[in-house]
Amino acid sequence: MHLIQRIKNIFSPPSPLPPEDSAREEAQFKIRYQTFRRLLSANNAALDIMTELEEAARGHRHFGMHFLRSRATAATAKVYAIVENMRLLAPEKYEDLPGVMRSIQMEIQAELQVKTSGGQPGRILELSRITAADTADVGGKMANLGELRNVLHMTVPDGFAITARAYAEFMRQSDLWEEINCLVLGHSMAGYFAGDDRRRAEDEDAEEQNSSLLELCAKIQNMILAAPVPAGLEEEILSAYDRLCEREERGVRVALRSSALGEDSAGASFAGQHRSLLNLGRDSLIDGYKEIVASKYSPHAVSYRYMRGIRDDETSMAVGCLSMAESLAGGVAYTVNPLDREDTCIHIVSTWGVAKGVVDGTAACDQFTVEKKNPPEIVARSVPLKNMALVCSAAEGVRRMSVDERQQAEATLNDAQILQLAETAARVEAHYGCPQDIEWTFTPQGRLVLLQARPLEVRQSAKVPVPDTPPLFREGNTASPGAACGVVHIVRKDVDILTLPENPILVCVEASPKWAAVLNRCAGIITEQGSVAGHLANVAREFGVPALFGVREAPAHFTAGQEITLDADNTAVYAGQQQELLDGKPIKPGMMEGSPVFQTLLRVNRFITPLNLLNPDALDFKPANCRTLHDITRFCHEKSVQEMFSFGRDHNFSRSSKQLKTITPMQWWIINLDDGFIKETGGKTVPLDNIASIPMLAIWRGIVAFPWEGPPSLDGKGFLSVLFQSATNTNLEPAMASSYSEKNYFMISRQFCNLQSRFGYHFTSVEALAGPRPRENYIRFQFKGGAADYHRRERRTRFVGELLDEFGFQTRTREDALFARIDDCEQNFVEKRLEILGHLLIHTRQLDMIMSNEDAVLFYKNRILGQLHTIMGTQPQQPAGTQ
Repeated sequence: MHLIQRIKNIFSPPSPLPPEDSAREEAQFKIRYQTFRRLLSANNAALDIMTELEEAARGHRHFGMHFLRSRATAATAKVYAIVENMRLLAPEKYEDLPGVMRSIQMEIQAELQVKTSGGQPGRILELSRITAADTADVGGKMANLGELRNVLHMTVPDGFAITARAYAEFMRQSDLWEEINCLVLGHSMAGYFAGDDRRRAEDEDAEEQNSSLLELCAKIQNMILAAPVPAGLEEEILSAYDRLCEREERGVRVALRSSALGEDSAGASFAGQHRSLLNLGRDSLIDGYKEIVASKYSPHAVSYRYMRGIRDDETSMAVGCLSMAESLAGGVAYTVNPLDREDTCIHIVSTWGVAKGVVDGTAACDQFTVEKKNPPEIVARSVPLKNMALVCSAAEGVRRMSVDERQQAEATLNDAQILQLAETAARVEAHYGCPQDIEWTFTPQGRLVLLQARPLEVRQSAKVPVPDTPPLFREGNTASPGAACGVVHIVRKDVDILTLPENPILVCVEASPKWAAVLNRCAGIITEQGSVAGHLANVAREFGVPALFGVREAPAHFTAGQEITLDADNTAVYAGQQQELLDGKPIKPGMMEGSPVFQTLLRVNRFITPLNLLNPDALDFKPANCRTLHDITRFCHEKSVQEMFSFGRDHNFSRSSKQLKTITPMQWWIINLDDGFIKETGGKTVPLDNIASIPMLAIWRGIVAFPWEGPPSLDGKGFLSVLFQSATNTNLEPAMASSYSEKNYFMISRQFCNLQSRFGYHFTSVEALAGPRPRENYIRFQFKGGAADYHRRERRTRFVGELLDEFGFQTRTREDALFARIDDCEQNFVEKRLEILGHLLIHTRQLDMIMSNEDAVLFYKNRILGQLHTIMGTQPQQPAGTQ
């Protein structure tokens, strides 16, 4: 072609389309428009889910595996919809996207799957074959007992373990897995399991929620109890019991003890959360086994797993079946003081009969303190009256009986037994290399038998101030340290727990492990019974809930609803709020961080939330480099905008992109998706008075409401920061035709607007629907970038967020990016908030450069706030920083 002719073609307007082609183009455009809207809808939903996952990863909320699975599945589904609509928008252009999507999805599913790692085959393992290496098969409790017996050669009851593999077979063959999952996900308390710890006041009150949890747990437990144990497993259990009887040459009574995977591990004791059944015969073994399995779904066990971030699907319930040891006296030994890391003495708690009376908090107990010397030395003892004891019944189970008057005041252990127990406990601690919580018993013949050993969580002691105000009383024993203020809630019977108020101090008689179900909602706990060695004390320390046990006639000291301050460290209770005590209390431990569920979230998030594709103009901005679902959403969002604006550009199609005629120096390109123009217009430009889009016009009113007075004056550091950023990022060089300076796109219809803008160094995205149906209206706003260093950009992001908070936006910041939203509101409300965004779009330009100067920040914040209130027609509050 002749050069002159080519030049003419460049400057000549495109040939108009024939009528039939124009109609076809119009139909195709409508299809593309609907596809684009579906893509945007899926994109918004995917980003909302990613926000939830990012917030969960900060460790400030509780969640379970149902939350994680449901969000990961929903995010995957939304991104799949994005990919499919992207392919419809540009057929045969992005065919490698599905393969990338599948690859990421497989990575996510691999992290969510239950990971089994059993070493020994079989459904039954004899204790003689078990060591600590078999935790994945038999759980921590039985693995530790096997270690004590087979490695340390200590005396433990003989027996066997019904393994995690047996549990999985029982649950699978009975179809319990699927039924339980359907119950949980379809129940009104599904949010509790899914991790939605926000109260749903509009749906049901706290009492209804608690009742609903009890009903759900009862239903699941009844399903398990009604399910048949597979015939082969039942036969193996009974055969293992018969072999135990042969070894002991007698008919053996046994203890069935839970040994769930994860139980008795460091930081997650599960103390008292699952059932233990004592003194059972052969005929009760199978039903007893099902009771132990069902106890996994007791309300307190479910609550405990949820609060500790323990995966339900990885908590397989192995069960120990152990010969029932005769017990003259039993109890617990701590190899250090659990309340004071510096106190390394061995602390022994003992009572007559079986150790159950100590751990369930119902028995009066002796206490002995032994210093770790060579030889060890008893340095303290406390021997109260003990008028009741738990002993094995002649039938099955245990019963409470009166202690002979001559024994009530006697010590349960003599000095030789105390020292023997201390030496044994020290050996166990040395073997495991950490403090230990050891349950033990002495037989009537004086033989020491170990029943359990697990890691002991130890708190650091702290100096606690004593207020000048006299306390209501000083009494009891510190079971869990700390101070707390709340209203008294007295629990005399189980049903009282259903009416738990917000942040109460629980006051009750028993220190029962079942109260663990509500510990996460309690400020503190005061009980009449119980000791530092009890299960509830263990859980209270894990949860960081102050606890005072052993307060005589505890409920009689208080009236319901009374505000008190509990000082567990100094065993005191004060009327009202004692701020001096509360200021010094330690921060509650983060229960989720480090937990199995939390670690799973972090691994899953690696394939969902990080954004690696940052620069749309870079050579590596392509599907092959998408490593996360967020990358795919970013890629598809950018390319979908390009596809919409490129449609019809080679023809004189009326819907092709047009430049806005305006006196502002920036370039604005508009594509009319549907009815965003008052009338269709030919050519390449459109005047503002032809725009019919409600949300676009609202944004524009904010843009032009106040003239921009130019960039702020730079100090030396701000100027150098900008200079460095501009020198290292070609997109930020003002002299270049960069993506940051030219691409300002509006896609509009009458009630819809999508704005993608790059002003100078900032990237801004606004999407809004403003129509007559409030429930459909929304705004989504994203703000990112800047020319200064990271600190200034991050500070500028918070600056903008604080301005939006003033006018009802829901905001969140992540590094130097701001995300804001508004939902379900009247059209006029949406329009006024869009005016705010239009104003901020212009007037926060380059403010990152002065963000290290507090006086300048305060000046601009007050000035912009004043302008925004003028736009809104509202009265500004007292300016920030003034008195």
